[in-house]
Amino acid sequence: MPAYTWLFEIKDSVQEGDVVVNVPEAFLASTHQKVVASREALQLVAYLQSLKQVKLPGEKSPLFLYKREQPAAAGDGASPVLNGAELYANNCQSCHQPNGEGLKGAFPPLKGSKIVLNDDPELMVDIIMNGYTGRMQEGFGEMPAVGTLNKLTPGEVAAIMNHERSSWGNNSRKVTEEQVKVIMEKVKKQ
Repeated sequence: MPAYTWLFEIKDSVQEGDVVVNVPEAFLASTHQKVVASREALQLVAYLQSLKQVKLPGEKSPLFLYKREQPAAAGDGASPVLNGAELYANNCQSCHQPNGEGLKGAFPPLKGSKIVLNDDPELMVDIIMNGYTGRMQEGFGEMPAVGTLNKLTPGEVAAIMNHERSSWGNNSRKVTEEQVKVIMEKVKKQ
């Protein structure tokens, strides 16, 4: 997938009317720089949004096609109930597949994965938040820092992990939002 760099401009200061694209600072030469979408980029997005997704027979529409909505709180001041399967579909499924089996030679399986099944969730949180290159020698691609790039909350990460740890025959201990929050602080890249 090309980066389409010609559709964006890197600026030191933003002007009125500029549409800034949030890019992690690690990808910019200076922390003061901003990536601004060109008129053509905005037109391309408008065109893509105008397309109608044809409903396939017997298939549910893919969840990732729609805007991310915050679930409503339980009403008693408790945290909202997060849908791990939906979060997985939105953030992980395109590579690791709906069945958790990945794609041979491209994306490793989560089904039966030692990392997913490990009782110590730290490595799994680290991979979600910071990416992973540990299986490139086996021919798998580099995993991007999905959690950081998508600004996932500790609750969302915990919901995804619990879905992965209890799906496709996996049977591992659940993690809590608080556990994940502590680990996220520990593995946060400076």
